Amino acid sequence: MDINYEPLFIIFIIAWLVPLLLSWLEVSKIPAVVVKIVLGVVIGPYVLDLMDETPYMDFLAQTGFLILIFLAGLEIDVNKIISSFPRKFRMFDMVSNTLIVAIIIYFCSLILSLPVAWLINQFIEVDIVFYSLILPTVALSITVPILKSDGELTRRFGQILLMEGAIATVMSIILISIYSGVLKNGFEVELLLFSVIFFVFIVTYILGKKLVKVRVFQKLLYKLEHAASQIRVRGAVVLLLLFVIVAHLIDTEYVMGAFFAGTLLSMFVSKERSALLFKLDGMSYGFFIPIFFIMVGVNLDLSALSNFQESIPLILSLIVSFFFIQIIPSLVMTRIFGLKKAIAGGVLNTARMGLTIATAQIGLSLGVITTADNAGIVAASIIVSLISPLIYQFFRSEKEEHHGIYILGGSRASLYLAERLNMHDSSCITYLQNQEILPEFDQKGIRHESVVKLDNDFLSTLYFRPTDLVIVLSESRILNLNLTRYIKNELNHNKIITRKQSAAHDLIDPQGELKIVDHDEVLASHIEGMVTRPNSVGTLQESFGMYRVEEIQITKKDIHRKLVKEVAFPPSGSLVIQRRKDEIFIPHGDTHLLIGDVITVIGNTSALADFRRTLEG
Repeated sequence: MDINYEPLFIIFIIAWLVPLLLSWLEVSKIPAVVVKIVLGVVIGPYVLDLMDETPYMDFLAQTGFLILIFLAGLEIDVNKIISSFPRKFRMFDMVSNTLIVAIIIYFCSLILSLPVAWLINQFIEVDIVFYSLILPTVALSITVPILKSDGELTRRFGQILLMEGAIATVMSIILISIYSGVLKNGFEVELLLFSVIFFVFIVTYILGKKLVKVRVFQKLLYKLEHAASQIRVRGAVVLLLLFVIVAHLIDTEYVMGAFFAGTLLSMFVSKERSALLFKLDGMSYGFFIPIFFIMVGVNLDLSALSNFQESIPLILSLIVSFFFIQIIPSLVMTRIFGLKKAIAGGVLNTARMGLTIATAQIGLSLGVITTADNAGIVAASIIVSLISPLIYQFFRSEKEEHHGIYILGGSRASLYLAERLNMHDSSCITYLQNQEILPEFDQKGIRHESVVKLDNDFLSTLYFRPTDLVIVLSESRILNLNLTRYIKNELNHNKIITRKQSAAHDLIDPQGELKIVDHDEVLASHIEGMVTRPNSVGTLQESFGMYRVEEIQITKKDIHRKLVKEVAFPPSGSLVIQRRKDEIFIPHGDTHLLIGDVITVIGNTSALADFRRTLEG
């Protein structure tokens, strides 16, 4: 069999050159994904016609799409989402939970799509139900690489957008499958077959939990992970193919199976330390995924735009609708990330491509839309997929005056605290009115802002999100008291830390989040260390900025019952002490790590960050 490798060569010339040129030209606001799709159109049959009919390229592109969705599912941190559910459902707790916010955004989009489709129908005759289902779809194939390249995918903002896109993808497939099934055959039991994939997910999870506890299996995985067999990579591929085959057997979209497979694997993999993720990224983004994006451009049927003029009113209506039903629900994130970033998230989720175009093809085959409608949907999807990432980068690049921690007061204590928080990469700003200490803040490069008067009028100009921490730490006892009282009583913000000497009885709330620091107790504790451990305390003070000691409680389920030697701890740090209930001992290679253990570690800033990611859930 004679296989023509020229198309693959052309595609990888593009895949290789695009990131090089974008980086060289310092073009950051144009996502590489969009450039690849456009260049795919250029080399496709409607422009340069450099691509021959090659079925194997379509196979590789489809495989790349499934792997992309698989990796998207793998980015979902199910354990963190479950553990983050608040015990008491308060409003700001609900809007801080990744899954709840994602669900709210999707269902608000779905609800909004119905009146929007009805409004479109008043001017252009459309199938209201079908358009209500097609409007909330999200292009994970575009949003995931952009979030990944921006470093947002593992942060809360990226997790919310990823989860919302995943919910939109799965729900759109389910709802459209049901709607098309009803139009074809009416209500039948076969419509519920897609629930089989949920059953397979649960069964596979239960079997996987039992299998990973088998000692022999653990040893084999550890032994063969880096060998030529690459056993974990092969296992991940097996899992992906299992769910894709299940999706095929129940006659639903393969993307649904790929996403469930990735989500399932994410429940067994430690994202920060697993070498499996690096290998999967290398295999996927290095080979399969670039083929998919370029082939999206190659396979775009531009002949569908032959009736373009007839479709212009529908195209404009769809573009406005896409932005409207995504941006409005995304404003729920304003309380967490601020207005501009919330709008940026809604704009990015406006991107439409594969699923929307595929859904349009389903509508065309069912007879609920015309060829002109199909051309309008394709054109609108292409346009928003090109412009939404650019608008997202614009909003995202705007610097917002929002920080996770606010320090009020220009005391020397606030200087030392800001310096330490800086080393933890915390988003922190200090507001101070003491001009004498300003040069030290400038010298150390600590983010700060000088104010004429630190009082209630100034506080009223700030916006504290419910999740923000406010630390009141000026040198004046009366000022600390007044600021704390105003923040708690007038601004209704309770996440505060202040000195004990500045706290009045009306501020003490055992059920609240206001924390009191006893200055005398902290001072006595430090002097105790100087007396009983003079060498260690002196060494840590001298090496501040290089090595520090922290206590970290193990909460990550992935390392429960593992041996110390089985966990990839950072080489630039060390485990010092392990405390388990009333027992204290020094950990070694054969020591088991259990959830609830408190580990004292020492290391530099990056090492301590690695320790926290490894041990904390």
